[in-house]
Amino acid sequence: MFSSLLAIPILLAVITPGAAQRINPSTTTPNNTAELRRAEVSTKISALRRERIRTFWGRMVTRIEAMIARLETLIDRMEKRIAVIEASDEELDITQAKADVAQAKALLATAKASLETVKNDIEVVIDSSEPKEALQEVITSIQGIKKSLLEIHRLLVQAIGEIKGLRVATPTPTP
Repeated sequence: MFSSLLAIPILLAVITPGAAQRINPSTTTPNNTAELRRAEVSTKISALRRERIRTFWGRMVTRIEAMIARLETLIDRMEKRIAVIEASDEELDITQAKADVAQAKALLATAKASLETVKNDIEVVIDSSEPKEALQEVITSIQGIKKSLLEIHRLLVQAIGEIKGLRVATPTPTP
């Protein structure tokens, strides 16, 4: 009787060749679970990276917008100061200062437009299949905006120096 019980699995294995694989599923399960775990972990990491990029990007945009707002305030104040100097009918040459402020204002408008364009591109970059290459384009744009902001600052410092230099260099008449 015992020998007949042993013969049944052997007989089943001979009759149905796929039965042994169905009986022993341990050969396919570990590979599938490992692959599933790897896929799950990679999606979690991918989601975490995307969230970190969004957070970093949000902070960077906030800083750039704050810098643009500060520069706009400076330009407005300098334009008002130039208007006061012109209204005082003094014979001061402020053409270079006016040109610098106008050039800074134009560069600032360009930087603002570039920032708006890059803001729209970041979600496309995050969701793209090749984010590394797409991110390089965004980084290049951000570096261009940064250079523009530095140039604007340089122009404004130069214009302030010209305006203050005009005030200091003019001697007062002595009686």
